[in-house]
Amino acid sequence: MSEGGAPGADVGVDVGGTFTDLVHVAGDRVQVAKVPSTPSDQAEGILAALAAAEVDAAALRRFVHGTTVATNTVLERDGARTVLVTTAGFADLLQIARQDRPHLYRLDVRRPAPLVPRSLVVEADERITAQGEVHTPLTDAEVARVADEVAAHQPEAVAISLLFGFLHPAHEARLAAALEPLGVPVTRASVLLPVLREVERTSTVVLNAYLAPRMARYLGSLTDRLTRVGLGGEVEVMRSGGGTATAAVAAREPVRAVLSGPAAGAWGAAALGRAAGASEVIAFDVGGTSTDVTLVAGGRPRTTADGAVGGLPFAVTTTDIHTIGAGGGSLAWRDDGGALRVGPRSAGADPGPACYARGGTRPTVTDANVVLGRLDASVRLGGSLPLEPELAHRAVASLAAELGLAPRACAEGIVAVTDAAMAGALRVVSVERGHDPRAFALLPFGGAGALHQAALAAALGCTRVLVPPNPGVLSALGLLAAPVTVDRARAQLGDLSTMAGVDLEATWQELAADARSALHAQGSTAEHVVHVADLRYRGQAFELPVAGTSDLEELAARFHAAHAERYGYDQPDATVEVITLRVRAEGPTPALPQPPIATAGSGADVGGVEAARLGDREVVGAHGPVRAALLDRSRLGAGAQLRGPAIVVGVDATVWIEPWQQGEVDERGVLVLEQAT
Repeated sequence: MSEGGAPGADVGVDVGGTFTDLVHVAGDRVQVAKVPSTPSDQAEGILAALAAAEVDAAALRRFVHGTTVATNTVLERDGARTVLVTTAGFADLLQIARQDRPHLYRLDVRRPAPLVPRSLVVEADERITAQGEVHTPLTDAEVARVADEVAAHQPEAVAISLLFGFLHPAHEARLAAALEPLGVPVTRASVLLPVLREVERTSTVVLNAYLAPRMARYLGSLTDRLTRVGLGGEVEVMRSGGGTATAAVAAREPVRAVLSGPAAGAWGAAALGRAAGASEVIAFDVGGTSTDVTLVAGGRPRTTADGAVGGLPFAVTTTDIHTIGAGGGSLAWRDDGGALRVGPRSAGADPGPACYARGGTRPTVTDANVVLGRLDASVRLGGSLPLEPELAHRAVASLAAELGLAPRACAEGIVAVTDAAMAGALRVVSVERGHDPRAFALLPFGGAGALHQAALAAALGCTRVLVPPNPGVLSALGLLAAPVTVDRARAQLGDLSTMAGVDLEATWQELAADARSALHAQGSTAEHVVHVADLRYRGQAFELPVAGTSDLEELAARFHAAHAERYGYDQPDATVEVITLRVRAEGPTPALPQPPIATAGSGADVGGVEAARLGDREVVGAHGPVRAALLDRSRLGAGAQLRGPAIVVGVDATVWIEPWQQGEVDERGVLVLEQAT
């Protein structure tokens, strides 16, 4: 699909549940490859994508990777045998957790079991007070006893999280030193996450330890294999909070890459939105197994320190993404009450939807779109995977018979149920958080996002839709727009009114110096350093992050404003507490690799709509069958004007444009859709 590597070329590779996406940028050329993922060994899919794009690894300047290894390891529960060392009396901390109810009215709800069973928790006789003072000293004899007990469990990784250890890290440091002879990864809470909240802190440290051996093996193997085919530079890995880290750093801190792939898409969508003149965007990524939704405000996705994976909390900075189990490969089925359901089960990469002709027989959302004519059977997904419409019709007809429906009605129902679930997810990040979606542009991406954009734009009232030039590989493209990034945090507990601005500034500067040093160790320099303070009103359980400043009155004003925006009210006379100070240091931010495209001509000229026309076909739209133009996206130039109904096909994704929509291709290939006049 490409003409080979070129000096200074960059590659971004994002591994999803169904496809592995590659973007190859060489000068002004942007080329893509899309191959089936290989869940048993993601490196195999990556090498296949490089081969499909004919990339010369020796000519690459950057290789940036979005991976699901960490996520899959947690969901499949096949990580390292991990031992947790904690303060005496707190061995049941992860089992007790927070006592909140995931489903308020379900009596049979079960929490996910902790990654470390009670039998692998070792208690250390020591205690630090909430003021950071030693209450119970950690003796040499106790250190030796703990080390022996941990060794007896034959761990593959160790997590150390002592009560208030972040205020007095010496005890954790001594225990870690005693465990070094075991030769296994040891994660210390006071190093990884020196912040308040013992449950979230301990869960995060356990997650990191649980993932470290698997991530180290995977990234080590991938680096070795890429080196053998000529790669001379570092492998970079996308982090959950945006930005990248070298493979060596990512292997030590895998918990920061739990949402690696979804974060790449969110930050890529933000970069594309800025390039298209839209800083307020609701982006949604429809892949094979799920839909990831994020809200972009002020040109940046929202981030949070309150994440979860597989029901397990983690408190490192992560992109605020809402995920539902609805994607192109989601299976449609009849429940016990006779209702049509879609997802969360998926056909995945193997066997995939029925129309892939790889052994799947059950209907999926992709099969429904084939039946409705919105996916063109003559287009090969990724340039190589043909669709078999007869298999899609057969699968949908089988479910239709179970439901007592006509096949077309069944396909329409599958898509309608999926659209409703996606619309609900979009409302979670917008309406439910105080944002009017009508003020945002909708940005669909992923392999199936652009097929559903019209229904979702109508449901939310979004008047503008931005479809990327290569929506199916935007996550991979976003990898190349990500700088090397380091996040640091430290607890700073106290009332804002009793603190000194110089003390806050001193802590921020210490964290910034540490972050700059970590960037330098990864071969980068700090171009942007952002200070953040997590604040709350006294008596509240959770904080809000606000932009940091040593001007305490201004800091309080920012918090009041943030609270009013989030919750609809503020309390200017209430006491404000400081909980955590944070710093993010970012290296130079690469430009989104989206070079200008040729200008469209008129009539049959190159770049015009007529030049892109492949024919027309009957498609079932929102209000029944219509005759739609079939257009080749690669032939559409800047300024080309489209009007629905139309199907715009590309090698990585298809856009379905309803009759009520019209659009124009901008100078960088973004298809801008609005309501037809």
